Amino acid sequence: MPNTILMLALGLAAQAPESLLVVTNKDENTISVVSLASGATLATLPAGLGPHEVAASGDGRWAVATDYGAREPGATLTVVDLRTLSVARTISLGPHRRPHGIVFLPDNRTVAVTSETSQRVLLVDVVEGRLVSEHATGQEVSHMVALTADGKTGYTANIRPGTLSRVDLTGGAEPSTLSVGPMTEAIALTPDGTQVWLGSNTTGKVYVVASGAWRVADSLQTSGHPYRIGFTPDGARAVITNPQADEVRVIDVRTRAPLAVITISPPAGKAGPSQPFGVAFAPDSRTVWITLRGSNAVAELDLASNAVRRYLPVGAGPDGIAFTVR
Repeated sequence: MPNTILMLALGLAAQAPESLLVVTNKDENTISVVSLASGATLATLPAGLGPHEVAASGDGRWAVATDYGAREPGATLTVVDLRTLSVARTISLGPHRRPHGIVFLPDNRTVAVTSETSQRVLLVDVVEGRLVSEHATGQEVSHMVALTADGKTGYTANIRPGTLSRVDLTGGAEPSTLSVGPMTEAIALTPDGTQVWLGSNTTGKVYVVASGAWRVADSLQTSGHPYRIGFTPDGARAVITNPQADEVRVIDVRTRAPLAVITISPPAGKAGPSQPFGVAFAPDSRTVWITLRGSNAVAELDLASNAVRRYLPVGAGPDGIAFTVR
């Protein structure tokens, strides 16, 4: 009997949920998988050239990085099996080069990914490793993508023309385009789907688009370059990273008032700029993790105190980041 109890205990321990961060290290062409319980890197896996963004499935099974390329455009996705901590497959996107923004659909096996060169949002089945469908954005340099909760509608920030595209991923309608502001790169959709926020690289503004009325409703001024925008899962706060200013802004979504402006210092023993880049949130909306490109680390920020709890080391040039539980 004691042996049976021990075996059951070990089995339950092995199946205990584990919170993970997945990070793309674009300067060394790798993907880091980090345990949040221990802070240790569980695996450093090879990716394609210049992996920029990453998405993780809600069931904790898959992570997928976009291999953007360097001087030569990339055209692949690297699929990571988070159960075995190994690269499961590399998916060729054929003529669809410069893949960048990526989000999982609710089925936990299909991703929506932008191709800057073909001006498309691609739906890719990462389990079977095949392109399911492609959807035109009608705009140049469609860089980042956000999805509605049902996965039926995508929004892309189109850098060169400074526009927002709304794309029907069911294939039933032509894309809609809205002029927003110069050089729109960062994008995020509020959890309720009513607002799309976009960052302008050249003006430092973040524009608020009312998705229903399809108009720019407001704008917020930030310092430098609003590189990425994210919303807490409860929809109450927005987090905006500014690598030029080593700054993170926390905004009240309802009032659009600043709640905090936080200067992110590099970890102890490291000099130079921290360069906060990508953002990922805990499900309880209390914690945000931010990649620090200049420090080869991730900062864990407590949104109650607006202070850094700890730094987690990763690879060189971290950019994209995703949270999941396996």
